[in-house]
Amino acid sequence: MATPERRSPAFVGVALTIVAVAYFTLVYSVATHESGLRWILLGITTVAVIVFAVVALNRRSASTPELSSVATPDDGSWRVLVVVDDGGTSEAFREQLLESAAGRAAKAFVVAPALSSRLGRWTGDQGAYDQASDRLGETLEALGAMGVDAKGRIGAHDPLQAAADGLRQFPADAIIFATHAEGRANWLEQGVVETARARTDLPVAHVVVD
Repeated sequence: MATPERRSPAFVGVALTIVAVAYFTLVYSVATHESGLRWILLGITTVAVIVFAVVALNRRSASTPELSSVATPDDGSWRVLVVVDDGGTSEAFREQLLESAAGRAAKAFVVAPALSSRLGRWTGDQGAYDQASDRLGETLEALGAMGVDAKGRIGAHDPLQAAADGLRQFPADAIIFATHAEGRANWLEQGVVETARARTDLPVAHVVVD
């Protein structure tokens, strides 16, 4: 079962912007009208805005998890966490994996995030999980055909959270993101790969599967 979605940094940023606009509208209203009650209201609102901002910024920082892994077993195998938004069956994906393995026996753990719209998550749309299950199965089958010992799971909607959850379950030497090309993969527009590289000491590769 997928991990519940956390608030994204973009969502928190929009919320802070709306609160700021509303607050400064109130400040302007108080400044242009003579009323003691308005000043009291402004004081109460100021405290509330400060509290909201602190909580929201803390959530924003926590919304991007650290991608950390415990040490991998010293058995000569190379372990990779694969995060896919499409079945990892392309030639580019296979070449990247073999190049990174550098001749070592490879073990992989595949995470297929259940990508869905916010409305779909609110309404419990099963389609995202079914599609993630298909991507997972295709990738595991492709890896098995390559002789890679592979397992996997459906992950959280947030690819970074899905990767963090995967690393807690499967210690890895590297991470590979297999995505559609830019324009079809909103991961790239959200800077997921760049953020992952900034949040981990592990090598992070990105493969376009189209």
